[in-house]
Amino acid sequence: MSRLVLLPLTLSLALAACGGSGTTISINAKDDEGNSSISTDANGSVQIKAPGFAGSIRLPKFHINAEDFEVNGVKLYPGSTIDDFRADAEDKGGNDDKGQVSIKFRSPAGATTVRDWFRDNMTKQGFKVETRANGLSGTTEDGQPFTLQLDADGASKSKGRMEVGK
Repeated sequence: MSRLVLLPLTLSLALAACGGSGTTISINAKDDEGNSSISTDANGSVQIKAPGFAGSIRLPKFHINAEDFEVNGVKLYPGSTIDDFRADAEDKGGNDDKGQVSIKFRSPAGATTVRDWFRDNMTKQGFKVETRANGLSGTTEDGQPFTLQLDADGASKSKGRMEVGK
C-alpha cells in the first residue's frame, strides 16, 4: 500500500511547484512487499522504483517554499525555500511503524531570529521545545521527536535542517 501513496504524493509536489532553481525530493517506503522509492533531482528528473517496476520521467525544474510545507501546523519561516526534502517510512504492521521526514532549507533571516520564530510557533502548536545554541529539539504534540539545526548563511540569512520522526 505504501507504493500507492508515494507516486501521487511526489508527483503532486513536483507539479505544484514547477519553476525556480530546483528542489530535490526523496521518498522511500519499506513494507512486507518490498522497498519502493521515488526521487527527484534539482533538474526535474524523477526516478521511480518499486518491486516489479522501475522508470523515470522528466518534469520542469521545481522549487518548494515555506508555503508548500508544514509540520504539524508549523510552516517554515516566511520566505524560506527548501533545498532538499526526504521522507522515509517503514510499515512493520500494527503500531510499530517507523518514519522520518528531513528537510534542508534556507531562510531570509539570521539563525537566532529563525530559531526563536520556530520556538514560538512550535510551542503554540503544542510541541515540547528545548532551545539549543544553534537550534531546537523536543517532541511534536503527538510525541514524535524533532530536531532543528540552524547555521549562518551569509549576512542576515540562515540555512537549516529539520528532522521529525523516529
